[in-house]
Amino acid sequence: MLKNRFFTMMILAAALTMLLAGTAMAKEIVVMNGTGFEIHALALSPSESGNWGPDLLGDDILKPGEGLKINISGEANNWDLGAQDGDGGQVTFQNLDFRKASQITLHADGTGTLQ
Repeated sequence: MLKNRFFTMMILAAALTMLLAGTAMAKEIVVMNGTGFEIHALALSPSESGNWGPDLLGDDILKPGEGLKINISGEANNWDLGAQDGDGGQVTFQNLDFRKASQITLHADGTGTLQ
């Protein structure tokens, strides 16, 4: 009886671990620059966070029509991307649901097309 109870507890613990692990997202997204301007800085943040992550471009520039592969990981369902042009102008792309997307095309009006 004790052996059966231990086995049942182990199965439940494994199922719970798999369920919790399934809520975190880890995937690669291609960010396409469809804005018409050069992007000199690009940052990512969970939508519910008030803080931006590091600049994903570093010293690079994302020219119109170019793409950048980024890795996203975390438990957030919605993400924000912040883009800055060479003059310091900023556009924020809010509440992006990347769970079923592998690419986003950024537009100058602050919208993004998910594919």
